[in-house]
Amino acid sequence: MRNLWLLLIRNAFTLAFIALMAVSLSVLLRNDGAARSSWFRQTGAISFMIDSQRNGWSNYLKLAEQNAKLAEENADLRSRMLSMELVASWEEDTVRHWTVREGMLIKGPDGKPRSPSIATPGRDGGIEAGMGVLSGGAAFGTVEETGEDHCRILTLMHSGTSWSCRIGRNGPVASLGWDGLDMGFLQLRDVPRHVQAARGDSIFTSGYDLRFPADVLMGTVFEVERQSGADFMSVSVVPAADFKAVRHLEFLVHQADSERTVLSSTALQP
Repeated sequence: MRNLWLLLIRNAFTLAFIALMAVSLSVLLRNDGAARSSWFRQTGAISFMIDSQRNGWSNYLKLAEQNAKLAEENADLRSRMLSMELVASWEEDTVRHWTVREGMLIKGPDGKPRSPSIATPGRDGGIEAGMGVLSGGAAFGTVEETGEDHCRILTLMHSGTSWSCRIGRNGPVASLGWDGLDMGFLQLRDVPRHVQAARGDSIFTSGYDLRFPADVLMGTVFEVERQSGADFMSVSVVPAADFKAVRHLEFLVHQADSERTVLSSTALQP
């Protein structure tokens, strides 16, 4: 008790000053409306700032818990995708007369000009050479060779092949290929200067090569370059399929594929 009394005596001037300031402030706020409004406005702003800071720190401290939950959910989703069973039967498309079977990509394009891709299933799953392959509904490639359980796919990202396409659904037919440099772009070849093409135009399959039905999305025009004096223009295309992230595939075969193959390979007799 004696120590408390000594402390009060020692700080009597400071305590008296604080008390008098509190009384003065109280009198001012009671009798001056402008001062009262200013006081409440300032204290309200300070209170809001403190509350915002507190909420920010609280949300920040919860991020670790939220990230842990998201990581657990992602791991569960990846596990489900890896254990997903492929469809064991062909699904019929009665509109275009194509049948579809799902598959999974095992080895995708690696950026090399002539790198093949490997997928499953193979012959035992009804896969045959020449079938068109889609990824997420976009053109991916064609089956080049089959084994019992796996098949080799010639993708759009292969510099040794070209694909029949159409600029827009009703535009002219052109040849689409890859120059082996950048996996982010394909190139339209031998496109005459008079052809109307602009950035954002969609590129679709023409259906003429018998590997795909018509109007399957292949990509989007990124840049059109017309050089003076040249008969053809340079057109770069962003592929619709993400070749760096593809996992699931769809194999295509036409219901009358054998008949179409025979008719397309038989020479006309004079």
